[in-house]
Amino acid sequence: MTQTNIYYRPIWTCGRYNEKAQTAIYYNLIAGMSYFFESYSAMVIGEILSVPRNGTMNLETIGKKLNIAMESLVPFFQQLEQMGIVSSVLPNEEIIADYRKRVSEYNCQQEQKVERTTQEKLPYAISNAEQMYTEKVGGITSVMFELTYRCSEKCIHCYNEGATRNDDEVSTRGDREELTFDDYTRIIDELYEQGLVKVCLTGGDPFSKSFAWELIAYLYNKGIAFDVFTNGQRIVNDVERLANYYPRLVGVSIYSGIPEVHDYITRIKGSWDKSMSVVRQLSALGVPMNLKCCVMRPNVKSYYLVADIAKQYGAAPQFEISLTDSIEGDKCVSKYLRMTQEELEIVLRDDNVALYVGKEAPNYGGQQKPMDQNPCGAGDNSFCVTPEGYLIPCCAFHTLFGNIKKQSISDIIKDSKELAYWRGLKLSDYEECGHYDYCAYCNLCPGNNFIEHGTPLKASETNCFMAKSRFNLAQKMMQDYDPLNGKTLRERLAELPDYEPINIKKEMSLNDYSDTKLKVGG
Repeated sequence: MTQTNIYYRPIWTCGRYNEKAQTAIYYNLIAGMSYFFESYSAMVIGEILSVPRNGTMNLETIGKKLNIAMESLVPFFQQLEQMGIVSSVLPNEEIIADYRKRVSEYNCQQEQKVERTTQEKLPYAISNAEQMYTEKVGGITSVMFELTYRCSEKCIHCYNEGATRNDDEVSTRGDREELTFDDYTRIIDELYEQGLVKVCLTGGDPFSKSFAWELIAYLYNKGIAFDVFTNGQRIVNDVERLANYYPRLVGVSIYSGIPEVHDYITRIKGSWDKSMSVVRQLSALGVPMNLKCCVMRPNVKSYYLVADIAKQYGAAPQFEISLTDSIEGDKCVSKYLRMTQEELEIVLRDDNVALYVGKEAPNYGGQQKPMDQNPCGAGDNSFCVTPEGYLIPCCAFHTLFGNIKKQSISDIIKDSKELAYWRGLKLSDYEECGHYDYCAYCNLCPGNNFIEHGTPLKASETNCFMAKSRFNLAQKMMQDYDPLNGKTLRERLAELPDYEPINIKKEMSLNDYSDTKLKVGG
């Protein structure tokens, strides 16, 4: 059989080639895979990316331009075709639908048939193409857009500004002058020139923004990979429309496998049914998907069912167990919704949880942090943009570096003394963090420090609570303590008392440090 020299760049691909660093990143957006290339391989990827989606390329033309022998180019393209990032046939609608089906079936079969070990689930020492690409090229490669804090749900644990805890409180989520579509296109264009690779759209719920679809189309046409974090309520009838823009990842919030528990948390009756409808449709279309679940008192006995749902639909469960108070200083979440010590010790034994404690993890989950480095990479190669246009390190760290309605990104990066100060900090500059044995078990978030104290340098109660809980559990387990009492995780969770619903309300702290600037020098 004669090998064709004509290939197509599939419609489900995007990526970037950096000529100066001779590196490239290339995405298969249906399979949810990213690949890193260097040297001549990156140059070839650069040629592929110069072709429009579903456009053709000739191996002989590429070989002559780059001075690469066909004997090397042909097997390389055969390998790329196996990875799904080039095609020897034009990807028409039938081929795309078939590929989606095969990916969907593979994802579901993998999750259902292949039981990963605890060690394989642990998030330690993970390297990926995006990290390698960023390390090589520098600059801003990733940005999160908080499009709006408005949302179609009213989750009791929401940390965004203006959120409510009960139906008697008045939401102020929408009381802000939000960026326009033109603002976003200008920002995206500027960031693209600086090397932007990936965008995450979140909120609130991004589909509560009137021009969410126009923005998605703009990113797609620009060739920028994008993630969407959503509850799915507003896209029940538009899932295929979203799939046809080939998101890199869709994160859907599911808080339990029991509809009533989920709906209690969202405070919207029927929300579980709508969100699950979106999950099923995304799965059938082979869209890469995470199921996002915060674990708290109301769902601690049933949160694990989200992992079962993820397994059924070929998604990855993402559990967040470090519950944080709101950005604006409302303390009711940690007071009323945070798991008890007994509940937390049980959940920390779940190897689907990133903060897992157990003998399979190095030092039972403890990791020493280098004191001569900044413990957080936010504000270096990645940033977050608030609905009003403030440039901040990340969605959990609301300190202001500037406003992109008034300044260009490059001017903010160049002129912000607060950003320069933040980037220059090391863990050794922190007052307490990193100085105690339990600090090795801390998933240190400077944003939590800032929310509580107005500075990232002072340890927050939220961070310390989790660090001490994990440290104490590890120490006890090293002495043969078993929080599961010889039972399975699910059996142990079933023994816990049922949650008694309470009517919580905002409990504001005396200080609100949200949307303020860092105090340079302390």
